[in-house]
Amino acid sequence: MGIRLGSTVINCADIDAMTRFWCEALGLRPSSTAPGDTFRLLRGDRGTLSLQRALTPVTARDQMHLDLYSDDMEAQVERLVRLGARPVRHVTDDPEDDYVVLADPEDNLFCVCAKPAAQVGER
Repeated sequence: MGIRLGSTVINCADIDAMTRFWCEALGLRPSSTAPGDTFRLLRGDRGTLSLQRALTPVTARDQMHLDLYSDDMEAQVERLVRLGARPVRHVTDDPEDDYVVLADPEDNLFCVCAKPAAQVGER
């Protein structure tokens, strides 16, 4: 294939706080933590996430979000809240699609979905 997803980028105001949160949340390592960084690639064994410091206020937050899959959604939601996420809502209207919407420390929305690894083809 000629094209592939390289990274999902989240614009943010406080790149250090967002680095700490997302590294702990997803087990990632930052490419750099130099003072004044305006872009950071967070790498892990199962993917990457990038943070970019916005020079203007971030708007239109609902244009993109992350779906995080978990075998134990409740435990992961509790862990992410301890790290600084804020619960927004638990969606249970479809028994096949159970997920919790959370907001990260800068109010970017993301979801933790009850998806067993076998269901999504993970090893």
